[in-house]
Amino acid sequence: MIMIASLLMNFAFAGIYDVYVAPMTFTSMQSNQQITINHDMSAPYYYSSLYANQARRPNGAGGYQPLSISDEVRVFNHKTIKYAHPYCDYDADPMGCSVKNGHYYVETNVTFNDTQMIVRTTLYDKDATIINSISRTDDMVVHWIRQQEITIIESEGRMGKQTVTHYGKEELPLKWEIPYELIQQDIQQAIMGLWIGIKID
Repeated sequence: MIMIASLLMNFAFAGIYDVYVAPMTFTSMQSNQQITINHDMSAPYYYSSLYANQARRPNGAGGYQPLSISDEVRVFNHKTIKYAHPYCDYDADPMGCSVKNGHYYVETNVTFNDTQMIVRTTLYDKDATIINSISRTDDMVVHWIRQQEITIIESEGRMGKQTVTHYGKEELPLKWEIPYELIQQDIQQAIMGLWIGIKID
């Protein structure tokens, strides 16, 4: 009896949650033009489709439950949103359209400079208020390679084997830079962290 009542309560509070996920954007603040960042701009959409239903909402009994239990979560991108909300230009004003049509909005930006990359993804509610934001960083690794000529002379005589080490003039060290890299896992973990454990109304 309790199980049936709980099930009926879930259906009573079931709802449809629409989410628009904007294409990922890139902001370059670098002076070193040798660093390039390329990635699938639709990755946040794919991962939001996987994890959005793990967000939690009130269950009507004082607790929270994942949306996956009884709710429908509809995740759209710039190609599919026109079928659900055809009367707004999401390319020109995605935030404004999200507020107008009363749904959630996700934006992801990758900012990179000469030494660091930051992946930041943000979830806005129906009033354009931030309800969660996650960031991941990756830094350039710098190794300094010592430059000094070392000569080792080995000789063998009556006194046995002898080794003489001669250190030449030390030059300035070489700088070896290993640039940061944007990989699929960076986007996946950022989007997963955005949704899992979040409580929405």
